[in-house]
Amino acid sequence: MDGFAPSGKLASPIPTTILACLAAMICYYSVEVLPVLGLPPEHIESFWPGTPFLVAVLLLAPRKSWPLLIGAGLAGIVVAGLREGVTITSEIWLNLGNLVEVLIATLWINRLFKGAPDLRSVNALATYGAVAVIIAPSVSALAGAKGAYGGYWLEWRLWFFGDALGFLTVTPAILSWARDGRTWARDPRNYLELTALVTWLVLFGYLAFMGTGWRNSPALLYLLVPPLLWAALRLGLKGVSTSMLVIAFLAIWGAAHDRGPFTGQGPLNNVLSLQLFLFFAAIPFMVLAVLAEEEKQTRQQLIDEQAQLSTMSQRLIEAQEKERARIARELHDDINQQVALLAVRLDGLNVRVSAHELKQEVVTAKKQVVGLGSDIQALSHRLHSSKLEHLGLASAAAGYCRESSELQKVTIDFQAENIPSNLSPEISLCLFRVLQEAVQNAIKHSGSQHVQVSLLGGADGIKLTVQDSGIGFEPAEAIKGRGLGLTSMKERLKLVDGQISIDSKPQHGTTIQVRVPLPPEMKSAAAGGR
Repeated sequence: MDGFAPSGKLASPIPTTILACLAAMICYYSVEVLPVLGLPPEHIESFWPGTPFLVAVLLLAPRKSWPLLIGAGLAGIVVAGLREGVTITSEIWLNLGNLVEVLIATLWINRLFKGAPDLRSVNALATYGAVAVIIAPSVSALAGAKGAYGGYWLEWRLWFFGDALGFLTVTPAILSWARDGRTWARDPRNYLELTALVTWLVLFGYLAFMGTGWRNSPALLYLLVPPLLWAALRLGLKGVSTSMLVIAFLAIWGAAHDRGPFTGQGPLNNVLSLQLFLFFAAIPFMVLAVLAEEEKQTRQQLIDEQAQLSTMSQRLIEAQEKERARIARELHDDINQQVALLAVRLDGLNVRVSAHELKQEVVTAKKQVVGLGSDIQALSHRLHSSKLEHLGLASAAAGYCRESSELQKVTIDFQAENIPSNLSPEISLCLFRVLQEAVQNAIKHSGSQHVQVSLLGGADGIKLTVQDSGIGFEPAEAIKGRGLGLTSMKERLKLVDGQISIDSKPQHGTTIQVRVPLPPEMKSAAAGGR
């Protein structure tokens, strides 16, 4: 619908006005068509599309336009009812029921789904069905039945099933087409498929509902199963709900003209048989459609995850090769050169030198050996921290921050509180590697000379925070990039059921927060400050 924006807000008052006029017109003609589609001889109503249509419009429209749309829709119903000779007292009760139904369905569904519902899951469809198909019609019928002219509970039953059928077909059809319509319309082949489906339904529906004599056998209803299966498996919920609308129109039209299987049992039994058929024909095929869509979504998620895994594996191999190249360069350009220089210096001792010169050469060689040991230790520390294994997470993290601060010439404020000394190796290594990656990213990319790192233990787990006041970045774009930093942090945390949140905007700094839960046996120890 052109009046709806993706965010659920209308662009200007003009579409809202047009939408209100459309709601009034549809609700008006919903009443006008009842005598035509009512089952003889009393023209008993078996299907009510007015309020289900109005609820669908409300769920797609912004809340500030709801009063206007509700007023327009109910006004259309009142005007049509008065034109049909409905008394004012009956009209009050009938529209009180309509108002109650609209409010219950719209407010409850909007709250549960936080807007227009996506019914492409069994849980969502069950929730929608409980509210819109069961609760709203049954409650509204308590008031609406008072405005009818028959027995109260008979009118309650007719109201309930008539409105429930509307919520089973009209509302899901509008919501589904509003959500998927534009995407669906991009492929011209979809039009051919929908045309073929509707043609199939009309042809078989005519045979099933328009026959007389031997041609009104209930066995002909099975002709509708193949096109409904096609609709469910190929077009999903929008296909089934649209197909059921076509079937409902043909079935009601046939019964109204004393044709088809829903005749010859008396007016009330005809209506009940028709309503029960439509009700229990729609539900299983809607569930089947949702299951098919869930399976498609699951398959697509697996394909996407496999693609991500393939991409991540490629990036991991590239990162490993880069790390190997870096280590090789350090060994060749730094450590190997130092070893070669030391060898040359030691070789020079073979030359006859004085005792003083020999002493100076030994002192210099010793300094070179110490420097070489420090470089080897730093390289080893980057590959694996022995402090983490022997001194624990807090000490290893503090040492890493101190060394990084001295080496990179930046200020790193580190704070650690209540970190258990008996953390599992998996949790310790995960948090340490995430801290390393976050600190290195802050030093390398933020442009800030001040980084704050905190490691805090509590009863619910351990919280790591790395914060800088640098140039910031867009997290979504960073994850899509070629680097493995953020991705590797997320993958590591998955192994220990941890969570990560990244708060960053360009020119507003970055805050990375990580939370890792503790095993149950360690929570009491952490709470006690161990």
